[in-house]
Amino acid sequence: MKLKKFDFKLPNEEARKKKMIFISISVIALILIITIASTFAYYQSIEVQNPINTSVGEFSSGDIIFAVTIDGLPSNTFMSKTGGYVGIVKCDKGASGKWDIEQWSIVVKNLTQTKTSCNIDFVQPSIFKDAILTQFGGAASITEAPAGTFASVSSASAALMYKMNDDYGMSYYYRGAKNLLNNNLIFAEHQWKIVRINGDNSIRIIYNGVCPNNECTINSIGDATQIKTAAWNTTNNNDAKYVGYMYGGSNGTASTSRAQAVTNETSSNAKIELESWYTANIETLGYASYISDTLFCNDRRLQSEVGGTATGSGYGTSTTYYAAYYRLSTNKVPTLMCGNKNDKFTVSDASNGNAALSKPVGLITADEVSLAGGGSTTNNSYYLYTNQDFWTLAPSCISVNYALIWHVLPVGRLNASGYVNDSHGLRSVLNLKSGTQVIGDGSISNPFVVVSE
Repeated sequence: MKLKKFDFKLPNEEARKKKMIFISISVIALILIITIASTFAYYQSIEVQNPINTSVGEFSSGDIIFAVTIDGLPSNTFMSKTGGYVGIVKCDKGASGKWDIEQWSIVVKNLTQTKTSCNIDFVQPSIFKDAILTQFGGAASITEAPAGTFASVSSASAALMYKMNDDYGMSYYYRGAKNLLNNNLIFAEHQWKIVRINGDNSIRIIYNGVCPNNECTINSIGDATQIKTAAWNTTNNNDAKYVGYMYGGSNGTASTSRAQAVTNETSSNAKIELESWYTANIETLGYASYISDTLFCNDRRLQSEVGGTATGSGYGTSTTYYAAYYRLSTNKVPTLMCGNKNDKFTVSDASNGNAALSKPVGLITADEVSLAGGGSTTNNSYYLYTNQDFWTLAPSCISVNYALIWHVLPVGRLNASGYVNDSHGLRSVLNLKSGTQVIGDGSISNPFVVVSE
């Protein structure tokens, strides 16, 4: 059977309406496609390029929602670049933000979800040194510790700052209870305790744990307060040279003179571990420009050279007691003066130090522990107490063929009998440059935070 061609025609008005509906649907579909494509492209560009330059408007820019405050008060405009303020960025949904002072724009990393919110708070930073001294009424109000202070540990009610000369000039150091002192710092996505203002106005800080995205609760105790446990020197401990942060000859070769024992040739295992940590956590992450080349003291003077009785020769297996043993065990009078230039470890500063380091990282000295509030008896209240055992940088002695380093016991007291081949905690110590700027007040709830350069 032959089919006839069926020719259907709508009335003119109905055809016109159909045509308009079709065109409308097509336009809406096209707009949706363009919107989805552009949103996806925008999101991808943020994720790859990180910097976001935006105006405030309604605080929304594609997949990121912005809120702006100035000194904590809501604002619908950005602070001017010439206003002396810096932007502190906090984002949700796992993202991290940073205010780029040079470009005067926000940089967002780890952006994985849409509608991520970031708050930009513009605040006026303080010079770190000034912020610390202001806590105690300024430098003119700070005195030296009274005689006999260091014969005992600090009390649970002490929240003090004293001054003492170091190899650069006048140093100002914290002493007392961790719950009372405002010496808490966040820097380089780690948390720290501030030890002192050095005589060159750099700030000495000691590791206290990680702080992802520079937002964390300050640690009180536990192994999180140290980078790891490690031996001061692996395998060998039967030579005076092993009390050195560096020493002469290879590991396992006996020293034959004091000069050879204190030659800065071979790195101790503690130094190797600390430098490895520094490379991964400071250099690689772009924070090295904040660090000062201020000396670390590995005082290898003999106790007879600082007023004590004569002991051994300072090399080989000769029974020898070092300067810190006399100062802290006998006299109970710590110092920040290092003595021999050979023991003043620096990276490139050959004027004030030995220029033997490859990285500007070290450990706290036993004298600094004493100044902070530690001593020969238990102290679980001062700010260095962590319920962990950790190394200092101070030689103690070599006795019965064993080289010993001062360390801090879990109960918070100093101990002169740390066998160099035993494992104890490592707490990195850095020095921040004198011009470093911070926000916050140093308290546990509002720690100092180093602001971007």
